[in-house]
Amino acid sequence: MSMPRKLRAPALLALAALAGCRTEVQQQHPASVTAPDPALARPSAAWELVHDGRVVGVVVEFVEGATGRRFFSVRNAAQQELGMVDQDARAWRYRPHEEEAEWLGTGTVLEGAARILSLEGAAEAYEVPLDTLTREAHTPPHR
Repeated sequence: MSMPRKLRAPALLALAALAGCRTEVQQQHPASVTAPDPALARPSAAWELVHDGRVVGVVVEFVEGATGRRFFSVRNAAQQELGMVDQDARAWRYRPHEEEAEWLGTGTVLEGAARILSLEGAAEAYEVPLDTLTREAHTPPHR
């Protein structure tokens, strides 16, 4: 059975057009990302910050065991962590409901702590034993 001559040309064109089409299927697999090992940093020293005769905050130094990197946690008088001074002397303030901390400037640890605590002028730092901070954190305030 043969196809009429006037239908042959369009049929051949249609077959030629289909032959030029190509379909590719690609499967994407997630990259094998391994989670970084958590860094273990232990507190090594602490200082109470005094401004205008009253304790306004605490700075706790942490040292990472494997690398020896240091950072300083800056807390208010109730020991709520408000920010940190990193190993490059940059002061960062944590903001409620924000993923990223706010960079406040670079300087000494005391300057960074004053910025984080929004102090006018410098504070004095007095070293305190780490166990004192632990006791104070678990003791209810006096009324």
